[in-house]
Amino acid sequence: MKYALLIDSENAKPQLDEIFQEISKYGETPIRYLIGDFTTFQAKSWVPLCQKYAISCIQTMNFTSGKNSLDISLVIEGMKILYEKEYIDGLILVASDSDYTPLCREWRNMGKDVIGIGKMNSPESYRASCTKFIYIENLLTKTYETKESLLPLDKIKKFALELIDSNNGRCQMSLVCESLLKAFPDFDVRSYGYSKSIDFFKNEFSELRLEEGIKNTYFLVLNDYSKEIKPVKPVPKKAPKPKQAKKAEPKKKKANNLKVLREEIDDDDLPF
Repeated sequence: MKYALLIDSENAKPQLDEIFQEISKYGETPIRYLIGDFTTFQAKSWVPLCQKYAISCIQTMNFTSGKNSLDISLVIEGMKILYEKEYIDGLILVASDSDYTPLCREWRNMGKDVIGIGKMNSPESYRASCTKFIYIENLLTKTYETKESLLPLDKIKKFALELIDSNNGRCQMSLVCESLLKAFPDFDVRSYGYSKSIDFFKNEFSELRLEEGIKNTYFLVLNDYSKEIKPVKPVPKKAPKPKQAKKAEPKKKKANNLKVLREEIDDDDLPF
């Protein structure tokens, strides 16, 4: 997968080590743009990181006070990449501004992936417009700072348990995680203090038990689901019996009608 990385310098902090470590899990980023006004002190702190990670800086100035030209410039660059770079499979946007919601929707409408990286107080509309949203707090620290904007755990449990129940009480853990991510783009076990999904389900779901499958796969099973699912063995087909050659029946001789007639009639009755 190839992604275009767009960073809002006014909307993010210059902490790229953790961000690049995270986005390397998803694919390559041949296009890397940092949008900002590099005449300001805040934007200048990004320059060493841009040199380290080969990021192209796009200079943008606010010509009118009160107007944010940076957001517009980022959206324009994003739309140019979407329609001009066909080899790009998705967008990684490092920002927390709701103004980028239409841009994310346009990429998704074109069948592209959109990974957002922003703060926990990012607007819900912006988070929902991404196929996956990663909280920057989860990348910088091992524990989250606030619970206010987190997805309620009860909501996650209800969705997961209903999904497993509809699957006959047994479902592969990776499938549950994928379904949760589709329903809630900001779902991340790190937001709840876990580094692995298996630990999250073990400790937070007393209604489930974990079963290990082949090749390091795991299944989530409802505790009240006792029916064992056994693989159906194919019934061996019986070998067809060899066909016995039919014996040729002796040909029946045609009856002589005249002879039969003579046997049935007395010789005295015959006119000859």
